[in-house]
Amino acid sequence: MEQQDRSAVLYAVAYGPGVGLKVIVSYLRMKRAARKAEKRFYHELVRSGLPAPEARSLALEYGSAVSVRELVSGLSDIPSMGRQ
Repeated sequence: MEQQDRSAVLYAVAYGPGVGLKVIVSYLRMKRAARKAEKRFYHELVRSGLPAPEARSLALEYGSAVSVRELVSGLSDIPSMGRQ
């Protein structure tokens, strides 16, 4: 392994956990904001006259846009991340 390759590996090992932690914290903030938006959306739908079960169904669909499964499945749309 060349010196440049070693330094790249060391750089990745040194900064990887910090970047991972930042990604996790950002995701949790985004998820919390989505839950709040889902609740507001539900209450607005009920207030405008939509029956509660239908409003709940729509609100859950609205709030489920931010999920790990949805984000990971969206990676397959990126050419470099999809299966070959």
